Amino acid sequence: MSSSTASAAAPSLPSSRPRPVVLSVGSPYGIDDWLGGPAGRYDFVFVNDEGAGAEVYLEDPATGRIYLEVEHFGRGVSRAVTAPIPPGTYRWVCITDYTIKYSRPVIVTGDPLPYDVHGIVPVTGLDLRIPINSYVEWITGQLPTLTHQVEQLRHALRVDDAAGARRYWLAAHLTYETLGGAYRAYDETGDDINADPPRGVAPGRLADADFAGFRKIEAMLWHDRPAATIEPYADTLLEAITRLADELALPNAITPIDMGRRAHEILEDALQWDLNGIGDAGSQTELATVDANITGVWQALEPLRPILRRQNPYLRQTDEQLRRTQELVRSHHHDDGWVGLAVLTVRQRAAVNAAVQHSVELLSHAAAIVDPRNATSDRGPITHD
Repeated sequence: MSSSTASAAAPSLPSSRPRPVVLSVGSPYGIDDWLGGPAGRYDFVFVNDEGAGAEVYLEDPATGRIYLEVEHFGRGVSRAVTAPIPPGTYRWVCITDYTIKYSRPVIVTGDPLPYDVHGIVPVTGLDLRIPINSYVEWITGQLPTLTHQVEQLRHALRVDDAAGARRYWLAAHLTYETLGGAYRAYDETGDDINADPPRGVAPGRLADADFAGFRKIEAMLWHDRPAATIEPYADTLLEAITRLADELALPNAITPIDMGRRAHEILEDALQWDLNGIGDAGSQTELATVDANITGVWQALEPLRPILRRQNPYLRQTDEQLRRTQELVRSHHHDDGWVGLAVLTVRQRAAVNAAVQHSVELLSHAAAIVDPRNATSDRGPITHD
């Protein structure tokens, strides 16, 4: 599939047409200008002269799976798409703000392609309602634990127990990192809870920098600031966690688009920030954070499994890779704590990066499948086991 792909990386094939196939989305018959040919890789140019936002799918009407998509694009806009199309009988589906129309049958003939191409049955916002509710319920259920851990952190600061404050900080921070908050999913409240250290500030000066949340407390704790000066930040952190609970109780606290991308983006963010050492403010617990993020990925995937089991041929491979990655990360946790990222050898660090990168690549298939789309025909929502 093009645009959002759920197919394996494909070797290049000669294009089945020497020139791009131009399809006019707005014309009553323009979508019928290409109705098939030999199986292979095609170049298409879609032109919207309809005057309304349009989406175009190449759909197998027998299964409801789409093998090419062009996402929302407006009047006068052209989109170029390259797609491998296996043998089969398809139809073009053009959806605008107020119409849906279908082409005549599109017949693609010839031998099967030398690689797998997996179509996707469009998942709608309605299909994602149950997974979203389940995920929000799980996050909400973790907030009492998170609150208690931050209260323990605040008490340790109050009695000037720096070692205890560091232990409770790590426990609370890792709880939060399992909630999908690793990539600032909660906007301003998320920044108040877990803002990234500001760029361009030397590590030794982070404790005095203007930011908030777990990372600010981390910088102050690991740079030996007086406990009394840190305690107000713990108070502010507790207030932000209370706001988070209130926000999660609102309708659409997590949108279908968020739900579709969450598992993928959690680890993508960990790869970009934590495994580059950018997120660390002094504790050198980057690998602990990545471990918590992987746990967060498991939790974000769980409510999506009824959909993914039907559609994702890479689900088992994804699960196996996530398990291997988490085992590798946890191999750097010993009785005396987590090994700092900077302590790893070049080979060890490369192995962790490669494992996380491979996990991110496999999770991209799930993100493509669960990305909410318009339904191409009348059907009920996907049922959940």
